[in-house]
Amino acid sequence: MPDDDVLSAEVFDEVFARVAEAPHTNELFDQVLGPFPAGVEPFSLVPRTGLDRVLAELRLGPGEHLVDLCCGRGGIGLWFASAFIVADAADTALPADTADAVVCIDSLQFVPDKNALLREVARVLRPGGRVVITTWERRGSEPADLPASYAIADAGALAEAAGLQVLLREERDDWQEQEQAFYQRVIAEDGDNAEPALHLLAQEGRDLLPHAASVRRLLLAARR
Repeated sequence: MPDDDVLSAEVFDEVFARVAEAPHTNELFDQVLGPFPAGVEPFSLVPRTGLDRVLAELRLGPGEHLVDLCCGRGGIGLWFASAFIVADAADTALPADTADAVVCIDSLQFVPDKNALLREVARVLRPGGRVVITTWERRGSEPADLPASYAIADAGALAEAAGLQVLLREERDDWQEQEQAFYQRVIAEDGDNAEPALHLLAQEGRDLLPHAASVRRLLLAARR
């Protein structure tokens, strides 16, 4: 992905449009990180087992209200629930105290104001409501050449500063291993005739794989 200072809705729209028109790239997601239910077509790097865990941690009941922040192409959230409002993740304009659960998959690291996003999570959640977040954290002090998307030092501390109570914080080495396998696969299949989406992911892998030892994969659950 581009650096944080050039990220915009238009950039993500272009990326997701490329993925939507990339059947082979979607097959690789399914082969390496899946299999996923029909229609999900994720663009995150959380494997199917990880998404099953996220869904379990949300503890949604029939008829409850789920907010999917930074939903990407929407497939994961549509799998989890059936109704959405599209808005700024840090200022959704949703009524306060109404969401039973919030999910944010592999997106917190891209949001310029992470504190604002988490405060918005706390605002829209009803008392006792849960949020589940997947992201990356850097290990120790930040190396000078670490990509900006790996800048989070302590996601739990950010959540607590927003008024959330951390319930679960898990480092998921297994997810990171599958992520690395996915990047290695798309790099191996990259070339002049590769789908634009696959080429983009291969370049992302070349940029991020050298820093794999400097970051940890994180599953975070908290409640208001």
